[in-house]
Amino acid sequence: MVHKLRIPGTAKCGFLILLIACGSIFLSFFYFTEETVSQDLNYEDDLYYSPQPVLPFTPEVLDENFDRCIFSTIYSDLGGTNATMRTLFPEIPSSISFLTDKQLKVKKYAIFEVLKTFTDLMASYFMVETVLIEPTILFCMLASQHKDLLIKRKFHFKNFFNSKHIVTFGIRGKDTLKLQKAGAYANIKARGFKMELVSEPLLGWMKTGNTTSSSNQYTSHAFFKYRDWIIHLVPFYDRGNFQWHAALETKSNKRIPFKELYFTESASAYENFGYESLKFYSHSLSNVNIPSNPQFFLFETTSSRFLECNSTIVSSFYKSNQTGVPGDHYSLSVPRFNKRTVIGLLELKAIFNPLLMNFWIWSGTMLGWYRQCDVIPYTSDVDFAAWASQVDDLDDILHRLEQSDHMELRQRMGIVENTLEFNINCHNLRVDVFFLYHQSNGTWYAGHRPSKGYYFKYHHPDFTLCSAQLLDHKVLVPCETEKVIITEYGPEWMKPVTSWNYESSIKNRGPNIYWDKSMLEKVYQNN
Repeated sequence: MVHKLRIPGTAKCGFLILLIACGSIFLSFFYFTEETVSQDLNYEDDLYYSPQPVLPFTPEVLDENFDRCIFSTIYSDLGGTNATMRTLFPEIPSSISFLTDKQLKVKKYAIFEVLKTFTDLMASYFMVETVLIEPTILFCMLASQHKDLLIKRKFHFKNFFNSKHIVTFGIRGKDTLKLQKAGAYANIKARGFKMELVSEPLLGWMKTGNTTSSSNQYTSHAFFKYRDWIIHLVPFYDRGNFQWHAALETKSNKRIPFKELYFTESASAYENFGYESLKFYSHSLSNVNIPSNPQFFLFETTSSRFLECNSTIVSSFYKSNQTGVPGDHYSLSVPRFNKRTVIGLLELKAIFNPLLMNFWIWSGTMLGWYRQCDVIPYTSDVDFAAWASQVDDLDDILHRLEQSDHMELRQRMGIVENTLEFNINCHNLRVDVFFLYHQSNGTWYAGHRPSKGYYFKYHHPDFTLCSAQLLDHKVLVPCETEKVIITEYGPEWMKPVTSWNYESSIKNRGPNIYWDKSMLEKVYQNN
């Protein structure tokens, strides 16, 4: 038997009043949200941001005996793959000092004369500053702690070993115009040099800026021959807020030893870098400059290969989705969202770059770059990732984060050894930093459900890191971008999904893993 519940009249009135009150609260909340978004769309953003300056150069970054890398003889193992610090540089142990050059299988190359002669020529005649970027020499000059950290970060010095009688310099792209002036070649020849410039068709992004001359060519690389030395000059061009250099496409000239050159295999991107003259050590080195942060410059070489955004994919996406995709973010207008994305990116660079830690765009932010060459216009946060194995001191990272005037750590989930994740607030924009872990068949990172006390793993294949451009800034992305995206979003990743759930929508999710109750307070910390 079913009994109907009778509600007294007074109770009915109370229930009705409660219902109306709840409805009013909901409507007022909806109105407030809409009003907030409307105000955000209509009012000018008064958020001021000044990026932190690049870390200044200090002589302490160099070994106290770095002069031996310039004034003394550099030893080079002819085998290449067996090169070590002791066979490459002057620090040859006394126990083998009695061996002959033939027994050591080394050749000796004195570098000082060519450094001074070339840099003096460029500075005095062309009024051009050059920057020494030859990896063997820069690495040799570094203090031991920076050498050790580079090696720990998988910087393989032997990859930069094949250069024999070759030294590499960087130059600002616009300064290559001075090398093309009338009479330049004759004057260079009169000083004992031969010069060869490699020209390439002007690129589309160069045509909209003031990077090159009004011609339809730009100088991608330059070579100088001096006695038995080859000097390789790499022009770095301003692109957005970073530096870009070209691959060496023209390989028909047999006089250039392409297999022994570096900074040639691919177009590459680097953060803007300053330079420092070595005149603080010796006046004879006044025109010899090195990058202000030589250890970071070398670190960047491992992920510098530049990926252009795929315009075909972008065109196809917008052609298939001309309607039905929201044009604004859930809580911020597009200009405000983009501005805060850039602030978050630059603040993370200020934290991670000095520690030689890679971090890259990830998840929805990576998808937006690959699919739309932009940030997805309806998302609610930005996603980055880093390697947990590169976290040497979590407390140091957290301290650096606390010093930021623009980011606040809202929640730290997991521990360094397992499932670490940061939830950061950047002027009302959520910034997620996921930490990835290596496993035998790929990589993984964690998704968390703190309220339920469990986490789960997102599994990915192995990938390497490349450079790309997002919102006019250099970012890192997985080189195998599409493979990573398909793993996470499935084969229909080109279709926009406006209702995304981090637990149920994702394609590479593992089962729930519950924490022991004794661990909950440690792994879920709110600020």
